[in-house]
Amino acid sequence: MILSGINHQVTRRLAPLAVAALIVVAGWHAASAQADDPVAATVNGETITRNEIMLALELVPAQFRNMPPEQLFQRIREQLIDIKLLAAKGAASGLDEDPRIAARVEFYAMRLTHDYYAREIVENYLDEELLLESYEKFLENFPTAEERNISHILVATEEEAGTVIAELQSGADFAETARKFSVGPSAPRGGELGFLRREQVVPEFAEVAFALEDGAISEPVKTQFGWHVVTVSERRTPEPPELAVVEQRLRAEIADRLVADVAKQERLDAEIELFDMDEDFFAGVNAAP
Repeated sequence: MILSGINHQVTRRLAPLAVAALIVVAGWHAASAQADDPVAATVNGETITRNEIMLALELVPAQFRNMPPEQLFQRIREQLIDIKLLAAKGAASGLDEDPRIAARVEFYAMRLTHDYYAREIVENYLDEELLLESYEKFLENFPTAEERNISHILVATEEEAGTVIAELQSGADFAETARKFSVGPSAPRGGELGFLRREQVVPEFAEVAFALEDGAISEPVKTQFGWHVVTVSERRTPEPPELAVVEQRLRAEIADRLVADVAKQERLDAEIELFDMDEDFFAGVNAAP
């Protein structure tokens, strides 16, 4: 089922708004079936509207979202029919008074209010000026150090490294030799590590890799990981990306910072008391609703 195969990890990644909305929507929904929210079905007189389908859509795993809307919405509608039927049976059996459900409604309603307020904070303060300031700071901190395109063959002993060098000096292809001898995780890629800066590798390795001429083969290099035979193919100084490339990332970072700043300010005026979470506290974890 499209809606039922959602594990806890996926649910945490999805907007808590959607989870909350599906819980509290039943009481709200009958009043919302208006002209701007067309009805897709009725179940024993209770409507399923476009708004409810759109809320359910937020819980649909990504692999289903490329389906044509006319197919996807029909599948969601069918599952919402089943959900409403079984929810009604559950309510008739007394589950609508279950404290586990009440606790979740209260929690998700709180989270829903938080999320909408956080959205308002971002909409009110995240403007183009703030975005450009963030991009300028990004450019200031963008690494401009030279990068080398490095490949290596990792073996356990100096003797094995000598054998590798002998093969390479006799004309063996570096990538094929890496696949044959290397015990490192880059072996299937022919020993390729990609473009790296000096500070991204251990000092002993960096000293050799960044002194090599393009295409040269190093002498054996010992590090904490074993013995390496190193080659480099090219060098570059990376250019920072245009704003359009990093805009979404910057907007997300700014949004997180804005919301965190407001929460930090609220903490200054709040009365907060922390209690020990001792063994007795954790003893009830498995019994939590």
